[in-house]
Amino acid sequence: MAEQAIAEVLMHYGAEYVPEGYKWAPMKCPFHDDRSASASVSTERGAFKCHACEAHGDTFSIVQWKEGCDFVGAVEILTGILGAEHKALSKGNARKPRRRVFDAAGANAGQHSILSIGLRRKFNAGS
Repeated sequence: MAEQAIAEVLMHYGAEYVPEGYKWAPMKCPFHDDRSASASVSTERGAFKCHACEAHGDTFSIVQWKEGCDFVGAVEILTGILGAEHKALSKGNARKPRRRVFDAAGANAGQHSILSIGLRRKFNAGS
């Protein structure tokens, strides 16, 4: 479902053609006046990258960047672009909970603080 979503979002923002496939395929960027293919898209991965204007990301981050909104706002906008299909998108793009590096007792098992492995910060003499 992500491959259809990235293609539809790019078409919504002005792409004339979105090549399909797992490998990165060249295309013209819809976010700037592009005379040659300066962008790449992998529709099966659901990812886009322009090498000229630096626009990049998955379906949600492209909408966030273009519309200037947060993740929740992007989901609402995608509902308008894709219809009810946005619920299927969350399966592939679900945000995983962040792993906690340190708990209340200190470093988690098997992990070391940067001070314990010798990567201490060097301070300037004037500080």
